[in-house]
Order: sequence, then C-alpha cells, then structure tokens
Amino acid sequence: MNIKFVGAMLLSVMVLAGCRAATVVQIENETYAVPASASASGLTLNDYKVAIIRAGVQRGWQFEEQGPGEMIGTINVRGKHTAKVRVLYDTSAFSIIYLDSTDLNYDAEVNEIHPNYNSWVQNLRQDIQAQVSLAKLG
Repeated sequence: MNIKFVGAMLLSVMVLAGCRAATVVQIENETYAVPASASASGLTLNDYKVAIIRAGVQRGWQFEEQGPGEMIGTINVRGKHTAKVRVLYDTSAFSIIYLDSTDLNYDAEVNEIHPNYNSWVQNLRQDIQAQVSLAKLG
C-alpha cells in the first residue's frame, strides 16, 4: 500500500472522529423530585421560577421571562458556543426544549448536536431538581 494513501486514510479517520454528534436531549414534563422531609405546603409558580433561575445562574445560564410558566434560557460558553432553550414550568413539572444554537453543529434533519449541549441541558435539569428540593425544604 502506498504510504501517502495510508496517511490520507489516517487523517480522514482523525477528522471524522473529531466530528462528534449526539441526538438533541429534550426534557419534557419532568416532575419535580420531592425530598422525604419536605413540608406539605406547596410552592408558588414564582418560587419555581426563582429556583430555575438560581439553578441556571450557577452554570452561566441567563433567563428571559416570556410569561407565566415560560422562560428562554441562554448559555454562552467561552464567548464562542451559544445554546438557547425554552423552559416551560408549572408547580408539578418542567420542560427544557432546544430552540437555537451557535457553533454546536446542530443538524435539524437528523436532530443532532455537539454532545456538550446535552451535558449543559442535563446539568441544568439536575440543578433545577436540586434548587426546587431546597426550596421545598425551605
């Protein structure tokens, strides 16, 4: 085999390996976890909004309220990668839905995106659960 051909094949494999993609994660109607020691009193819709904002701010998310039970969350990582999600919430569940992104290789045809986006959304999901749990323990 020609050494140039082998080199070209190895280069192609390395380039393709760097183009990772994953199916876009959508969190839909996830119910809030209830701590065992939480009081029976419920939280208001505003309490849930505050918990979601607190959850996101600690990881760099910024939120714009769109109306009761709806916010748009945006994260900008290293001034290069941006993701925008719609967060829908009520007093029993929440959703995090992909809206838009920059420099994350989103492909609408196959619903794929850079896997870092999914990590950011999963972290936001976990942080929302934690903040709501803390609020319920309040």
